[in-house]
Amino acid sequence: MTKVGPTAVTGTMLRTSALLACLAGAAFTPALSPARAQAQYPARPVQIVVPFVPGGNTDLITRIIADQLALALKQPFTVVTKPGAAANIGAAYVAASEPDGYTLLMGPPGPLAINQYLYAALAFDPEKSFAPVVLVARFPNVLVVPPSLGVKSVRELIDKARASPGRLDYASAGVGSSGQLSTVLFMAMAKIDINHVPYKGTGETLRDVIAGRVAMTIDNLGPILPFIENGQLLALGVTTREPVSLLPGVAPIADVVPGYEASSWNAIMAPAGTPNEIIARLNAESNRILAKPEVGEKLRAFGSEPVGGSVAELARFLVEERERWKRAVEIVQGK
Repeated sequence: MTKVGPTAVTGTMLRTSALLACLAGAAFTPALSPARAQAQYPARPVQIVVPFVPGGNTDLITRIIADQLALALKQPFTVVTKPGAAANIGAAYVAASEPDGYTLLMGPPGPLAINQYLYAALAFDPEKSFAPVVLVARFPNVLVVPPSLGVKSVRELIDKARASPGRLDYASAGVGSSGQLSTVLFMAMAKIDINHVPYKGTGETLRDVIAGRVAMTIDNLGPILPFIENGQLLALGVTTREPVSLLPGVAPIADVVPGYEASSWNAIMAPAGTPNEIIARLNAESNRILAKPEVGEKLRAFGSEPVGGSVAELARFLVEERERWKRAVEIVQGK
């Protein structure tokens, strides 16, 4: 039998004691408190994904909010555009990102409330892949045509389309975009047939409508407003129930097509599983930003209205919107 000397025993006891002390220290080290974790966010740049090409209403609004968040939280908030597939590509990118608050989505109705009823399969679940942060803005769409089309009202457009079924074209920012679905709903309720020409974003659609290569588009008021004001486009109607102050004299489409309504919005979303403390901070800062008069003035200049509100309010809003757009798609599909 091997004998162990007292020096070896003492060394072993000292090493064991040191290890136990370390383990005890680790066991009793307090976890990072939610308040401290929240205070440390963000510790590096944050990206906000816009699922469209630059130049559209969603892109413009996102850049305003991103600049303000950067000032408030002392880290860069960069806008990254990932267009395609009716905003599904950008949404899928965010859904697959780490839920750490450093990749956010500025979500339009398409991927969050519409596309699940239009596509057989999505790379994300609109209801389960995202955590609501804040409803940023709501805004009307507007129906515009080039002056060269020779119509000056919704009624005249409907009459022209009925006189030549399938001869007119309309442009949209993509299949499943709010503008495209708004137009299909308009056609279904007005009982007209107009061909769809999809583009990758609002900027591209406007170029062809202004040039007269496409007869009309229904899209967000913000990026279209300058072209209405300078006479390059003629506004025939807005998609809201009530007139819009920025377009005096332009009546709701519902005045001619009873019951028609199709407004749009933008909401900040995070990947599901993002810590509540981070979401709470983003929500609080966003609400402070949206309450600023100068921010409200900028958003209204684009034809949008700042909203804000709690995370729970956005969650309820999304449930209502999904149900509303589901009914709209069913009307379009004749169900």
